[in-house]
Amino acid sequence: MKAVAFYLIYPILWIISRLPFPIVYLISDFFYFITYYILGYRKEVIKSNIRIAFPEKNEKEITRLAKKSTQHFCDIFIEMIKSMGMSKKSMKKRFICTNPEMVNVLAKAKKPLIVMFGHQASYEWTMVLDDVLDYKVYAIYKPLKNKRLNDLIVNIRKKFNSELVAMREATAVMNKSVQTEAALFALVADQSPKAGRAQYFTNFFNVPSAVFKGAERIAKEHHTAVFFLRITKVKRGYYETEFVNITSNGGETKDWEITDTFFQLLEEQIIKQPEYYLWSHKRWKSTLENTKRAVELSPRVQQ
Repeated sequence: MKAVAFYLIYPILWIISRLPFPIVYLISDFFYFITYYILGYRKEVIKSNIRIAFPEKNEKEITRLAKKSTQHFCDIFIEMIKSMGMSKKSMKKRFICTNPEMVNVLAKAKKPLIVMFGHQASYEWTMVLDDVLDYKVYAIYKPLKNKRLNDLIVNIRKKFNSELVAMREATAVMNKSVQTEAALFALVADQSPKAGRAQYFTNFFNVPSAVFKGAERIAKEHHTAVFFLRITKVKRGYYETEFVNITSNGGETKDWEITDTFFQLLEEQIIKQPEYYLWSHKRWKSTLENTKRAVELSPRVQQ
């Protein structure tokens, strides 16, 4: 049945990807109305997360942010579909990197690099950066259970020649690649582990939050540089990115320095544009109380 559904839906997605942007965003507005007002998709999860992050906001402000975040979520989904039919020139016009030379100078020296970013603004269109970077780009992703849909999304994200690596294979690929080529590893690093896997906690919006430390561990082991990718939404359908240096050599950093700096930079970015963060995922589902294993706390939690 999943296969039948996919083959029925695919022609519709293909048609949408060829439509002009004004019509595409009318479709997104329709999805938003259905998602927020009819289905109420994760409405309470979104509002709960916003309350935790911004306790000073009243219910009217929280509802406004929840609506805008849901509308942006629909835009991201429709933009991913639209990217199937977009040219490289069109995407580069809408997703601009202001300082690619900051990392390209490292590529010339064949130094491996880790780039961390969050579910902020347009994390889907980051694939166009492959065209302005001198690195071999590996994008770390979490596979979907629906194989055909997963293959479609993988093909979309590989459009500009980056290589996608499933999370479960990331460590092995990274360990091998950093020794043989100028490789850049891009990953959405604000994922939240389940309670059964939660082991590391840092402060995120003044709340102890379960995080992954894989990027930091690889950076320290292989002495790689680490950058934060700041993504700003300029207006609907237009984004601007900037590379921010976290460390030039992970091997010389203190424990937690890379992870804590990433979450600090991400938090600062979210505060500036809170309506463009993906509040629908359960960021704080794992707590110190429900974690069933020994945990390691960041100095930010211990303070």
